[in-house]
Amino acid sequence: MRTSCRRLFCYLLITIILFILNVRLGFSQSADSLTTENYLEIGISTLYSPSSFAAWGKIENSSAISIRGQFWHSRISWKNLNARLGSELILTQRLNYPVNGIDGPRDQRTGFGIVPLNILLPITHRSNIRPFTFFSAGGIFLNEKLPVGSGASLNYLLNVGAGLELPFIDNSNIQFGYSIQHMSNANTGQVNPGIDSHMFFLTILLP
Repeated sequence: MRTSCRRLFCYLLITIILFILNVRLGFSQSADSLTTENYLEIGISTLYSPSSFAAWGKIENSSAISIRGQFWHSRISWKNLNARLGSELILTQRLNYPVNGIDGPRDQRTGFGIVPLNILLPITHRSNIRPFTFFSAGGIFLNEKLPVGSGASLNYLLNVGAGLELPFIDNSNIQFGYSIQHMSNANTGQVNPGIDSHMFFLTILLP
């Protein structure tokens, strides 16, 4: 299970990185075909993690819930590829995890943060049901060190996943899907346990 989850995370991350590199290469080779568009779209997103697994991180069986505000500001088109660029504000996140990293007594953390980089890649625009994949990176500040004493309050987030976007009411859209989120302090604390979480999300986007 650990090996398969690690491979899934790596495959998704590699796909996003290759896309970004491909777009950057296209910038230099055919800048005339590149178009950018500024636009404004905001959203509210709820994320729920029923469990975590040990891949890059070490803590298993944690759970979390998060509420985030989204701000989408740009569209980039290159040939047949399209991307949306935005940011997220982590309004609140509540984490429940086993103290020993596996089972037994549990502890809790709450936090807030910011995700300055959020890249969404629509796979198609030709139907009302629009699949997409995405990658985001940011940070979260917890109310206490994780773990107590030897960890760090500031942790970093990497998130990669996929979902579906559908029309909602009054020209709004709704998104739902799955992602894998890695959280760690990047070795800024004495110890860096890290958490790799299964995340399910529901987002409402307002025009």
